[in-house]
Amino acid sequence: MQMVINELSARFPGESVAEARDMMEMFVNTYFRMKDMIQNDVILLDQEYVSFLLAPNYRIEQWRNDAEVDIEVKRRFRSLIQHSAVYNSEDFQMEHEEMICSEFRHQERESRGCQLAYELEGVAVSFLSDDFWKSPVIEGIYRNIEDDGEIIEIEAEVRNVSCKENIDIFEQYYRQRSDIYNRKTFKSGNDILENKDALFPNLIFCDTALRQLRYDVGSSEVSQVYKKLMELQREAEFLNGPFRAEYLTKATPESLITLQQFEEEHTFRLPDGRNQIFSWHIRFTGSYAGRIFFEPVSGQNQIYIGHIGHKLPTARYH
Repeated sequence: MQMVINELSARFPGESVAEARDMMEMFVNTYFRMKDMIQNDVILLDQEYVSFLLAPNYRIEQWRNDAEVDIEVKRRFRSLIQHSAVYNSEDFQMEHEEMICSEFRHQERESRGCQLAYELEGVAVSFLSDDFWKSPVIEGIYRNIEDDGEIIEIEAEVRNVSCKENIDIFEQYYRQRSDIYNRKTFKSGNDILENKDALFPNLIFCDTALRQLRYDVGSSEVSQVYKKLMELQREAEFLNGPFRAEYLTKATPESLITLQQFEEEHTFRLPDGRNQIFSWHIRFTGSYAGRIFFEPVSGQNQIYIGHIGHKLPTARYH
C-alpha cells in the first residue's frame, strides 16, 4: 500500500511557531506509525518540502535547527524526505502519464494527492492543519477520460490519516483487508506464478502472461496484480451466465477503433493454440501504468489471462 501526501492539508504558513511545531511533529509521527504498519516507507509528496514557510518568520530550515524541537522528530523528518518521491516531477509524470487524464476533486478543490491515493488504492497522509483532516476518509468526485474519450465520473473516497484517532481507525480497516494488502510472502510476480494453480484455479494464463509474471511484475506491482487477479478469480467462480463487468474494479473494453488499428498487439495465443483478440482489461499501477487483458468464457467458469504488463497501444495513446 502506498502513502501519498494530501496537499490540501498543507496550509502554510500556520498562525504561530508553536502551532507549526505541533503540526510537523504530528505529521512526522503519523508517517512513522504508518510505514511500520504497512511495511512501506516510501511516501509520495507534491513538493520536496526542503524550503518553505511554516509560520510567520519561521521557515522549515529554522525548524530543523530549532532547539525546542525534539531531535528524534527532526531525525524522522530527514528519513521521511530521504524515502520520498515527488509526484509533480517530470520523471514521475512521464512514468505515470495517465495522471493527466484523471482528477479528484474535494469540495470543488482539485487534489493530485487524493487522485493518486485513489488510483493506487493507497492512503492519504494529512497535516493536521484543521480539525476536518481528522476524518478517516476524504470524499470527493473522481473523473477519468477513458481511452475512447468517454468521461467517467464517480463518487469516491480515500482513506486518510493525520493523528492517532484516525490511524487507529485505519489500522482496523487495514487488518481486516490484510488478506489483500499485506503480501509479505509475495515479493514479485514469480511468487504469484509459483502459486497460481492453488490461488487461481479458474484463470487460464496464456504464455505471454506467464512470461510477464516472471519478468515484468516486480515488488512495486505484485500487490496490485495479485488483487486484480483475485477479483478475476472470484468473478470466474460465478461465471455461469453472462460476464458482469460491474463486479470488477474499473473493467472496461477497448474501443472498436483501437482493436481495428492495433489488432496484432491485442491478439494473444491461447493454451490450445488458437489466437484470440483480447478487449476487456483492468488497470494496475506500480513503477509503470499496467494492464491485465482478459477474456471471459461464459458458462464455463473460466477467464483467459492474455497480458499482464505495460499499457497496450490505443487509438488515443501509441
